[in-house]
Amino acid sequence: MRTLLLLLQVATPPPQRPAQLTQFLEHSIGFTAEQLATVERGEPVVTVLETRDRRDVALFGIITTPAPREQYVRALRDFPTSLRTPNRTQLGIFSDPATGSDVAAVTINTRDVGDMKSCKPGDCVAKLPATDMRRIHEQMNWSAPSAELQAQLSAYARRRLVEYVTDYRTRGDSAMALYDDRGNLTVRSSEAFAAQLAESPYVYQTVPSLQTYFASYPRGALPAGAAEIIFWSEDVLPRLRPILSVTHLVVYTPPELPGMTLAAAKQIYADHYFETAVDLTAVVDRNPGTYLVVLRRYRFDNLPGGILNIRGRAIGALRDQLALDLRRQQQTGIPGR
Repeated sequence: MRTLLLLLQVATPPPQRPAQLTQFLEHSIGFTAEQLATVERGEPVVTVLETRDRRDVALFGIITTPAPREQYVRALRDFPTSLRTPNRTQLGIFSDPATGSDVAAVTINTRDVGDMKSCKPGDCVAKLPATDMRRIHEQMNWSAPSAELQAQLSAYARRRLVEYVTDYRTRGDSAMALYDDRGNLTVRSSEAFAAQLAESPYVYQTVPSLQTYFASYPRGALPAGAAEIIFWSEDVLPRLRPILSVTHLVVYTPPELPGMTLAAAKQIYADHYFETAVDLTAVVDRNPGTYLVVLRRYRFDNLPGGILNIRGRAIGALRDQLALDLRRQQQTGIPGR
């Protein structure tokens, strides 16, 4: 029996990694032979990529999973389930057209309510355009009890989220948020997003159809079989305020890479910390199973180092979270939870 098992092991060749994936890992990410071997043993490999701007954090991770690509993608496209994660306390998917019922659960947290009274252009706890800061200052009854003021601010946020998503679906990047919360600098989130992908030129070089899609949105057509949504979420991270964000997600099989399915998430708004965020997950055929390949890039509004080393702690937390996410998805074969 032992001889038969040994013969079967010898007769079963190891999985052949796609040549294009190997080239990408070695030349674009800088993987060593040891890291490649670690991946094939079923262990996650997560690395922090160099960035030119100290506000940027870039992470890359890969792991194998026994689930075939079709099974994983089917679960991924079940968005009400796959978008739920352990740190996500709220989630809503915008209908088309967006309506008030899509954001009925949005509530401004009590900590932000207390700080919004002093919000003004150049100095605001929330990431907002100056026009919204002025409207909030004029329209809220600041002498109202805390619970009533929270209801007023939440109603304003719900209305503006619907307006914002509607405008984005009409004008694309031209409608993306301006942030006037820090000093005299107006941050254009569309430019911050473009800068993130310019820092990773291999993304558009490998998947030019993604560049065409994002650059032409909403005028361009989705590839056949693609799924697209816009969703809002509230995420809670240790020692940080709850983060309300809006994300544009597309899932499709690039025509230039038929052995891969790509999930590309583009943050189009966040009320705290982030000027932009990009999350790309490629589900690549492996026989058996798949490779999960993840690139996450973030631009923070401020990440000081120094004695507190907030930047170092943020990088460490995000790196650990990516490794945890990869492990969980390998074990469950399901995105999200």
